[in-house]
Amino acid sequence: MKIMCDTNVIIDVLLEREPFIEDSYKVLKFCEEHKIDGFVSASSVTDIYYLVRKYTHSIDMAYKAVGKLLEIVKVCSVTNNDVLIAFQKKAKDFEDCLVATCAKSIHCDCIVTRNKRDFDGMGIPMFTPTEILLKIM
Repeated sequence: MKIMCDTNVIIDVLLEREPFIEDSYKVLKFCEEHKIDGFVSASSVTDIYYLVRKYTHSIDMAYKAVGKLLEIVKVCSVTNNDVLIAFQKKAKDFEDCLVATCAKSIHCDCIVTRNKRDFDGMGIPMFTPTEILLKIM
């Protein structure tokens, strides 16, 4: 199975956000163990760095978080075509639309997110961390 991890799933683990950390951690553990292929978009990596730095007030922690992330998931490039497709859709949330576009361009089976509503109408299946764990366990 090939999944695109939404930024919130990663941040839940990195910032230890309750009550979400447990299932998000398990999803990332499956990726780390190569039981599923996990991806994040290149644009999500910059968002993750920014959010970790913002909440921890530490550049070092932000780089460590991204470094660990790069050991667990693969980074999906964001191409010019991906940006154009997302732009043309005029979605309410451009960032989520770009993640969905990238997921489709690399043929992911789904997006794993806590905010499924953000990806409604994007043409790709969505699962919460809890839901995807039920499918793969």
